[in-house]
Amino acid sequence: MSRRLRFVSLTPDQQRILNEAYQYGEKRALRRRAHAILLNHKGHTINQIRDIIGVRRDTVSTWLSQWEAEGIEGLQDKPREGRPHLLSESDLAVLEQLVEKYPHQLPVLHAKFQEQTGNVVSQDTLRRALKKRL
Repeated sequence: MSRRLRFVSLTPDQQRILNEAYQYGEKRALRRRAHAILLNHKGHTINQIRDIIGVRRDTVSTWLSQWEAEGIEGLQDKPREGRPHLLSESDLAVLEQLVEKYPHQLPVLHAKFQEQTGNVVSQDTLRRALKKRL
């Protein structure tokens, strides 16, 4: 099965923008994506770009589509939610009250916290929450 060749055509301004992103982009992912678009503009096929950059063919194709749809913004990483917090605001309020009663006693604080909230977390999680909060 032969695949249709796909190439982007860039204006001088677009080439300048992509060159800047490739050379000075803050994140490696943006630099790689910009490089892929520039290579495609210079006549490299998706398979050649895949081999040069070391990603899957579908990835290169997605980058080309994102560039065509959104320009440089399409090549930027999108914000992500991340893992939800293990401790709610009410859990943190309980933790602060317990710290006042049991300062410098993490094992006791840990046991009392789990007893009062029913939330089973590690001592390290409590330590990190306290460092962040206090």
